[in-house]
Amino acid sequence: MTLSTKSEDVSAELEAVELAIRLKHGDVPIADARDLIAPGDRCHFVAPVRFGRRRSDHCGHLVLTVGRLKFRGPLDLSLSWSDVADVQRTGRDIVVSLEDSRRLLRFSCYSAVEAVRGGAIAQYLANSARPHAVDANAGYQASI
Repeated sequence: MTLSTKSEDVSAELEAVELAIRLKHGDVPIADARDLIAPGDRCHFVAPVRFGRRRSDHCGHLVLTVGRLKFRGPLDLSLSWSDVADVQRTGRDIVVSLEDSRRLLRFSCYSAVEAVRGGAIAQYLANSARPHAVDANAGYQASI
């Protein structure tokens, strides 16, 4: 790992913390993707990605809107956030698991910063689609 790669990773992690604080307060970034979304829809993230695990897989754009996760490229994909079970980030990859399926969707970003932003926003939007989901980071109190 080179010094510039480590610097990029540290910068990405710092941005992740800052973005998590913003998202916790409901401050979701807005992205300009008029040509990739339906009129009236609001986009929160757009970035060029590679869809799949192999270098020969499809290149296109990952688009995260209020109601959907979309991939726009040679193959178009559109999922409702209610179809998403979980979102994880591994390095420069955003990995999406689907409800009632063992299938994983892998989107490889071109930078760690894009992966951090996209992963955090995707997690926020997926969790927002399930308002009754338990927050794993929440504290619990019991009274008798």
